[in-house]
Amino acid sequence: MSAELDPPEFDRHAATYDGGLDNPVKKALGDADSFIAVKARWLLRHEPGLKRDGLSLLDYGCGAGDLMRVLAGLGARGTFTGCDVSTGMLDEAARRWPAGAGSAPVLSAQDGAHTPFADGQFDVATISAVLHHVPVAERPAVYAELGRVLKPGGRLYVFEHNPRNPLVRHVIARTPIDANAILLDANEVQEGLLGSGRYELETDYLMFMPPGMAFLRFVDRALAWLPLGAQYAVAARKPA
Repeated sequence: MSAELDPPEFDRHAATYDGGLDNPVKKALGDADSFIAVKARWLLRHEPGLKRDGLSLLDYGCGAGDLMRVLAGLGARGTFTGCDVSTGMLDEAARRWPAGAGSAPVLSAQDGAHTPFADGQFDVATISAVLHHVPVAERPAVYAELGRVLKPGGRLYVFEHNPRNPLVRHVIARTPIDANAILLDANEVQEGLLGSGRYELETDYLMFMPPGMAFLRFVDRALAWLPLGAQYAVAARKPA
């Protein structure tokens, strides 16, 4: 992978982006929104204020806006903002926003790791399945930027594929949009965040069960401590 994110690479996938469901194994486990909904429900449990107007949320590297769209479908009513290096993905995010989902997110282009937002602008920031596309040397700049745009006391949530899960490695190796992926485990995320600021950190593991099977969600919650889920979430609170 090049020394920085390559916007044209993501522009090529924008119009047909489906969350990696061109992989038959992943497609057999659920539709694209069901995978995203696992993260969205987890986030709403940690940020119940998102169901009330007033909180501002930035989805960094938002792609086609799917996390924000699914959050809105689950009742989130915060003020959404998305940014991405790919203008093609941002165009898709605007096109895919449902008419009945409330105010459309503000969408802005990134310049590499950097965003056009003010210091301390957001209550909550998310970065979902993005860091594995960022070259290792560029990741500290991403952590620093996320910390910059968070308010004092703001919360950052990092969602990533878990390389300790063998099925994840199998799927990522066979998914075209992940051709240049460099997976990272939760420890690397924690160390990266602590290298950029003083955070209170917690980690949960997600997606032990196929995401489309609602009756098995209790299993995921019971096993959140076990570092074998297909995804993980690192929660970081910025000092007030």
